[in-house]
Amino acid sequence: MPDHEAVRILIVEDNRGDVLLVREALKESSLSFELTHIADGEQAFDYLQRRGEYANAVRPQLVLLDLNLPKRDGWEVLDEIRSTPDFAATPVIILSSSGNPDDRDRATRLPGSLYLRKPSTLDEFLALGKQIALFWSESGKPDGHG
Repeated sequence: MPDHEAVRILIVEDNRGDVLLVREALKESSLSFELTHIADGEQAFDYLQRRGEYANAVRPQLVLLDLNLPKRDGWEVLDEIRSTPDFAATPVIILSSSGNPDDRDRATRLPGSLYLRKPSTLDEFLALGKQIALFWSESGKPDGHG
């Protein structure tokens, strides 16, 4: 099984600038990836449940999730991920601009989840790619069936 196989990453984020920065950060990391972008919580539900235009959506192996999303917030999306058997074990990185300690505590109590504060500088964003790659390697890369 080649270990350079691309990781399928779903990013749920309404800020296109942040999506571009995350993509650049991932390029700087050692991770080989395919990034799919969804812009709001409602679309994320459709994607995860393979409804409508997402009927043929590829199952993500890693989810990057903003908390402050239009239509449905990140917590609702995370609840949907954790309550869907196909996704229950999918690692999720919560990327939030909120410095709210309650959000951080809530995220860290969830298995397979990591809370990262959204960086405010380009250098911090580029370092984010390494944090994502490290979390992916530690959260149990799939062993070929999944």
